[in-house]
Amino acid sequence: MELHESIRDSYTETVIKEHEGFRLVLKKHKVLRPEGLFSIDMEQQCLKDGVVQDTAVYNFFMTREEIATLASALTA
Repeated sequence: MELHESIRDSYTETVIKEHEGFRLVLKKHKVLRPEGLFSIDMEQQCLKDGVVQDTAVYNFFMTREEIATLASALTA
């Protein structure tokens, strides 16, 4: 999939957890407006024989400080 030029340089995708029937993927990129905001997608993928059968996406818009607070709360 070709990413739009407005997010191409800031886009990251990380597999957080993966099991035989389940995968959690974190996707993040900067948004154009307002400045300093990130789009965070947590994508839950249900797998069958390694193929994605169903997905649920939870989207959040957060500042760098809010992301740091979330990371701190998750690791406390």
